[in-house]
Amino acid sequence: MKNEKIDIGLYQAKYFLRDILVKIPGISKLSPNLISLLAIIPGIAAAYFIFKSMWLATFLAIALRMTLNTLDGLIAEGFHKTSRLGAYLNKLPGEITDILIVIAFQPHVGWIWTITIVTLTSWVQMLGLLGLVAGGKTQAVGPCGQTDRLAIIGISSIFAIYQGNQVWLTMVPIICAGCAVTISLRVYRSIKEIKELK
Repeated sequence: MKNEKIDIGLYQAKYFLRDILVKIPGISKLSPNLISLLAIIPGIAAAYFIFKSMWLATFLAIALRMTLNTLDGLIAEGFHKTSRLGAYLNKLPGEITDILIVIAFQPHVGWIWTITIVTLTSWVQMLGLLGLVAGGKTQAVGPCGQTDRLAIIGISSIFAIYQGNQVWLTMVPIICAGCAVTISLRVYRSIKEIKELK
């Protein structure tokens, strides 16, 4: 379609993972709200492992967190278990643990970069949702949305196993730059969409 926009980012890749997860026996009986809340556990664990420089454990915790985030949406949408409370609980663990995860980089990059990444991460999330107040949609566009950041941190953790904590002196500034681009794209997309609303 002519006006179809192709978003930059990994958010759409969740549908590939959903095709795999839907084959889990008994998946239709699970509670998406419970799965959403369980995602807090690997999220907090990932923050702890980052702080302690436990990089393989960081990778595994982030992989589990991303899997649970995909699973709750699959159950809710695929088996008609959506609800207003579910929509709230779907966001809650991510908003809490995303900040904890980036704060945990402080021993590796210092306070200036930590404050910068915390601020930009918060703005990315807020500006992805801000269009809703004017009747627009949630914006997932950008190279450093929630899914992208987690993937970058997870993959970089593998490199940190072999190269040490100095990996983050490169990756945290790259994530910050990606967040800045993401913020710009989300603001632009929201304003454009709101202007077109009738």
